[in-house]
Amino acid sequence: MKAPLLSVDKIEFEKISVEANPEFDGVFSSELKKVEFNYKGSRFFRSVGLSYPDDQLEDPKFFSFTLNLVLSQENQKSEIILPYSVDVKATAYMRYNADKHKGADLFRAVRATGYAILYGSIREMISNLTARGPHGLWMLPAADFNSAAQDEAQQDEKDRQEGLAERQSIDDSDEKNEKKPKKASSIKRSKTSNRSLE
Repeated sequence: MKAPLLSVDKIEFEKISVEANPEFDGVFSSELKKVEFNYKGSRFFRSVGLSYPDDQLEDPKFFSFTLNLVLSQENQKSEIILPYSVDVKATAYMRYNADKHKGADLFRAVRATGYAILYGSIREMISNLTARGPHGLWMLPAADFNSAAQDEAQQDEKDRQEGLAERQSIDDSDEKNEKKPKKASSIKRSKTSNRSLE
């Protein structure tokens, strides 16, 4: 069996909040053994962050991808009553084991994998916890993050190129002033986005 080009080494949950909504009076499906809930019009919010070591700015190999998913009653229209409010934050640590992908293609692969792994893990965590809740098991809907991964990867590559240019500028300035280069920070972070899941 061939080792995957992009492997997930570890998944961490940094925050898990699941709170039952006493105002929910929806239906529990005994056939499906879960809460019947139509997500149409529900407002999901997500924030994401991608990090990699600063000393890998030229050729990143190790990544941490964080997804924070919030589905809260206070963010909904008045006619939508959620069975639970959830706020879960998880991070996947990944390693790229090849040289096949570079630049935006690599960032897209990392983000697409991160979204798929973390959203699936968050869905499972919420299902497990709500199965013991007063309204019964609640499963989040399926979601496709491919276009988000594509768009965000373009910005990741732009940030990486700017980081390289900034490093080169510092190196050039230090050469002129005959000073030692400043020590780089240990982590390169992309901008965090906060968007609706819809």
